[in-house]
Amino acid sequence: MKKLFLLFAAASLIGAQSCSYFGFISVDPTGQYVAKKIQTKSFENVSVSSGFELIVTQDSLQTLSVETYENIHQYIVAEVVGNTLEVHPEEGISFAGDPKVKVHLSSKFLNKLSSSGGGRINLNNGWTGDELSISLSGGGKVFGKVVLQSLELDMSGGSESDIEGVAEYLNIGSSGGSVHKHFSLLTKKCRLDMSGGASAEVNVSEKLNVDASGGTYISYKGNPEISSELSGGSSIEKVEL
Repeated sequence: MKKLFLLFAAASLIGAQSCSYFGFISVDPTGQYVAKKIQTKSFENVSVSSGFELIVTQDSLQTLSVETYENIHQYIVAEVVGNTLEVHPEEGISFAGDPKVKVHLSSKFLNKLSSSGGGRINLNNGWTGDELSISLSGGGKVFGKVVLQSLELDMSGGSESDIEGVAEYLNIGSSGGSVHKHFSLLTKKCRLDMSGGASAEVNVSEKLNVDASGGTYISYKGNPEISSELSGGSSIEKVEL
């Protein structure tokens, strides 16, 4: 009887922290909220998933740390595949509630940032360079400050971008109701390829190329030369400075 009681108690404890369904284990966040440093090979691209927040700082040293609840750390995978750092839950693991996973990253140079599953990319510390490509899906958000020669945004699934600063060339590919707020991002040339009810606010001084369909709305500041192909109820409107 005593053995049965101990087995039941152990099973109850495990069940309180995690449960299994359809081959997946769902883990509830417990314990202290702590940061842990992670050693990896060098990388040029970063990909995070499952709603994690990626916080990027420009620094001469490349470092990585993950901040979350104590029992969640063991299920976070951070590995470099090719030139890409991938941060995601261990296969077969999902998180109940909000594990508040924050991926803190510093690097001198990055080529591409990707986030899926409603994650956030935080560039509030600022980013300077030649080129940067950002990809978001599933309701994610990117925000912050940049000084770049070229910025490329590829967004879908109701994602949002809110970036300020300078990017001489801005290229946005957007669909699925994504929103782009860039009146405070000064650009010389801008290309927009948008569909599915997406919207964009841009500030362009020289040339604006637009290909929009499916009820897309574009508003712009500046006096650029405009080349546009609009269909499906899409529109473009000038906003006074």
